[in-house]
Amino acid sequence: MDLGLHDRVALVCGASEGMGRGAALSLAAEGARVVLVARTRETLEKTAAETEERGASETVPLVADLIEEASVRDVVATVLGRFGRIDVLANTVGLCEPVHEGFLAEDDSYWNRAYQSVLMAAVRTCRATIPAMREQGGGSIVNISAMSARHYLPMLAHYSSQKAALAHLTKNLAREFARDGIRANAVMPGLIGSEGVMRRLDQRKHERGWDEQQVFDAVNDKYHGVTWADRLGTPGEIGDVVAFLASDRASYVNGALVNVDGGSHF
Repeated sequence: MDLGLHDRVALVCGASEGMGRGAALSLAAEGARVVLVARTRETLEKTAAETEERGASETVPLVADLIEEASVRDVVATVLGRFGRIDVLANTVGLCEPVHEGFLAEDDSYWNRAYQSVLMAAVRTCRATIPAMREQGGGSIVNISAMSARHYLPMLAHYSSQKAALAHLTKNLAREFARDGIRANAVMPGLIGSEGVMRRLDQRKHERGWDEQQVFDAVNDKYHGVTWADRLGTPGEIGDVVAFLASDRASYVNGALVNVDGGSHF
């Protein structure tokens, strides 16, 4: 399906790994002009090379920390200075730090990091981007929330709370700016085999001598059926949904919280 994203300007925040990388590659495959933002230059440049191989009309990697408001302003000013518009904003930033001891072990440092990286990074990029979208007559915002916002996992209380806030923010943006031609939707990923998840699974494999399927089954059983699928999802499967929601093919989809979780109780 041609999503009509050729030459559209897409700003992907948190693009160097995981679901951000997946979103960047899916947008690139549709011929978008992809601006990639992340903190780590080495992985960012690798993703930039991959987006070019996938068919991006243009790729611009920008090293920035989106927790800092000045950095957000600089990124948006750079994109507008180069292209004059931002058609798509994809917010995929979000530091996930499981605390297996549960809520009482999640001190303020965990809550503050989750608040800044999951919620406020998105708040700042939306606040900086929406005026330009308004002026140009519309745009699409896609935020990456999480199914853990509905699964209530004790080891992720700090992270999941901010992902729930991000989902609520998305609904508010969708309502407030709909008449400006701006749509805002959120993807709710389940258990995805991102680089970070795979590193944690590999550690368990090493510690317990299990294969990948055994580790997956143990995690899924422990948390009461995180997914009905018998496998992890892939970052690319998230990226394809992001690209669809970003496109005019989803022109009547606004304020949606889209489950991409292989099936679940929620």
